[in-house]
Amino acid sequence: MPLLENDVIFAYLNIRDKHHETSEKIFDALKKGDLTVDVSSVSMLELELVYRSQGIEDKLLGHLAALTALSNVRYVPLTPDLVLTSVYLRQTLGLIFFDSHYAATALNLDRHIISTDKSYDTVPGLTRTHPNQYI
Repeated sequence: MPLLENDVIFAYLNIRDKHHETSEKIFDALKKGDLTVDVSSVSMLELELVYRSQGIEDKLLGHLAALTALSNVRYVPLTPDLVLTSVYLRQTLGLIFFDSHYAATALNLDRHIISTDKSYDTVPGLTRTHPNQYI
């Protein structure tokens, strides 16, 4: 099962995002049961931090509730092994903090990530699929 990266989730939640329409179709497929994905538990932390830093924390509860209500999403917990892999990826490939966690999680699962972020293309053994390939 592929890992759905937070860029797709953010695009879904932000109607002004250039990938919003594509992400809407991903979430429609999730709602219909046509797609099943993993999501890193770190995604929820990133959502909290971004919403807080942008002063839109009042929208967070509703958005989180909508995300967690999807039955075709499995949330993957953060483990010490994932943290070690994440640190390694930051130190060796220069990935940014959250990207390193998503890459580590995907590598630990089926080595497949759904994302618009090309930085994942530099991670050996990881396959990135652009979300528009699911629509």
